[in-house]
Amino acid sequence: MTGAKPGRHQRRPAPGADHVKHRRTRSGCYTCRSRRVKCDEGRPTCERCKKGSRECSYPDTAPSTSDSAGNRKSSQSSLTPPSDEFDDDVDVDRLESIPDVDEDLLDSNQSRHPLANSTHTLKQQKSQSRLSSETPSLVQDKASSPSPSTEGSIGYNAHVNKADQRLAKPPRLPAASDGGKPDWSGLPRDLQFYLEYYVSNVTHHHYYFKKDAGNFFHTTFIEAALRNKSLLYAIVGFSAFQRTLHNPEGKIQDFLQYYNKSVQLLLKSLRRGEGRNVETMYSILQLATIEEYLGDWVNLLSHQKAAYSILTSLFTPQSAMATHLNRVLLGWYYRFDVFAGLIGGFKTVLSEEWFAAKLQFYSHQIQVEPDNINWKIDETSTKINIIAMEMSVLFAKISKSEISIEQFNVENEIIAKKIQDFIPNMDPALHDSRYKVMDFTGARPRDPEDIVDPYEPGLIQEGVLWPINICKLDIYALDLMRLVQTAQILQIPTNEEEMLRPAFQVCQMFEAVEYWPGSPKGAILSCLASLGLAAIALPRDHRHMSWLRKKFAVVESHGYIYALTFRERISEIFQDPTCMEWWLPNGENYPPTIRSIRNFVEERTSTPRDEVTEDLRDMKALFGSLKLEDDKSNKSTPSDSKSMTDSNSPEWIQPNYISAYTTGTENHNAVHNSQQRWFGPEGFLMHDPNEYSPNEYRPNEYRPS
Repeated sequence: MTGAKPGRHQRRPAPGADHVKHRRTRSGCYTCRSRRVKCDEGRPTCERCKKGSRECSYPDTAPSTSDSAGNRKSSQSSLTPPSDEFDDDVDVDRLESIPDVDEDLLDSNQSRHPLANSTHTLKQQKSQSRLSSETPSLVQDKASSPSPSTEGSIGYNAHVNKADQRLAKPPRLPAASDGGKPDWSGLPRDLQFYLEYYVSNVTHHHYYFKKDAGNFFHTTFIEAALRNKSLLYAIVGFSAFQRTLHNPEGKIQDFLQYYNKSVQLLLKSLRRGEGRNVETMYSILQLATIEEYLGDWVNLLSHQKAAYSILTSLFTPQSAMATHLNRVLLGWYYRFDVFAGLIGGFKTVLSEEWFAAKLQFYSHQIQVEPDNINWKIDETSTKINIIAMEMSVLFAKISKSEISIEQFNVENEIIAKKIQDFIPNMDPALHDSRYKVMDFTGARPRDPEDIVDPYEPGLIQEGVLWPINICKLDIYALDLMRLVQTAQILQIPTNEEEMLRPAFQVCQMFEAVEYWPGSPKGAILSCLASLGLAAIALPRDHRHMSWLRKKFAVVESHGYIYALTFRERISEIFQDPTCMEWWLPNGENYPPTIRSIRNFVEERTSTPRDEVTEDLRDMKALFGSLKLEDDKSNKSTPSDSKSMTDSNSPEWIQPNYISAYTTGTENHNAVHNSQQRWFGPEGFLMHDPNEYSPNEYRPNEYRPS
């Protein structure tokens, strides 16, 4: 890159506005770059990040390792722009390189970007320029900062009052990590439009991230997309999907065309051997996120395996924690790994070493900066991941008869104790009463048919401690999952008293997040996994079932499509076949787009490729042999007589990127027979399946029925 070009007009500060003139630096920390403020480059934490208790990381920092192999992998983890990966035959204008832009050039960038002007006026930018990702220290006097902000897309600000929190202002235009705005003005107008929609409406909550201290998804993520077309189309496809949900005339073709283009470009990149880089990893994880929204867990599993191969080729457990960007990437993969393992009934793909290295890193950061609340939140979230990993491994072992029942009971009790003590033993700073929500003014009136009180004072936390709400939900969900899986393993009925407590805690927290006016945009999506578990435990009377059905409709209306298997099992538990059609009676509030997506995905996933993908599709760990109390249901899910074999471990799964094209009506055996000639030893395509002649098996793209 070159320096800022001369001859540009500099923006004059608004009268009376605070303006600190400074020159952009390449060596400042990521957080100061994203906030577009001057960094004093103090090590290990700059003064601004220390004052605001923000996470502080530098682009060039990497822990030393004793072995040369570790050093080699650590060097590969740096996020340097790759060489031009774009295909000459793709019918899209070649992307421009990202110029060096200092913050005084924002006006000139915007003048070349008519779509930006239509959605983000200069006045809005100036009024929001002081809204940073400020993260207040919990050791300061809160009287000086009336209330932390809850604007999820740009972080939390200690100096924004509650009235401002509830204005639902659109986020500012994305600032590049070096202080400028990613310039997509050279893209086709449809791509520009969806990128604008993305930064205005999609937050880290849409990716199930608890926080986004460096505003990653609106800055670095988009910058990476401007270097990699597969990622660009994946992000645009996700943005188009979100917009389609809110467009009464939206159709699934509106976003599938971008999804398909992303997959095509990804396949070509992998075929050329250019795919082992961070941008490809981002592309795979973005595509996997779309598939999760579509309820397509079978095909998501193939992307997970490919992501694992790239992850382990780029990083060691230690180098993966070296920079903030690496940690974002690893955390994104962790979630898929843990979630798939828990609901599919198999071990996590990543070994315990990866989880231990992550915890060790955050524990060390807390020792260095004991008052930094971000490190404490990250450590807490990591401990939850470890409990989930331990559960996944334990239940997979007993399912394969690798351990005795006696050993299982001992280890299971240890996990139960960890879950029971987790919330009370969290760092006291994470229970800070100053951040408890005591006022629900502006929320809808209490429903007399409600099964919980969502407006209990102090139930949820705001501002910098908002992620703790999701941590608590995760613990409640793990408690439920452990009880359900234990009952399956021991072939005993679930204990109603044990199950009801965490189930009602999930429901109460879910509805509080849904109804509180200050909840960040997309926050409800962070709560959806736990809600499905609560459905197993709640009483089977009309009041509780009606409440659940309303909430399932809310979740799907936000774009998260419950898988067909889930709807089948809930239909059996409720003894109501209408759940299969839609959650509310007579198709009430049933968006046509959701109906089309459901039909489309059901056709694609009707034929699993192997026993592991079948277990994941059938949510075996959740519903496999569940026995419910007689007073709750007379029709428990039939026991699955199959026992898991060694081939059920994710390490044995044959990755299958063809899944991004095949539908459930295709010949299942043809996929297996052709795997050896299409895939290399590490699971990547050696040929582009679209280039096979018609008389050979030719997979299809996503096509709406």
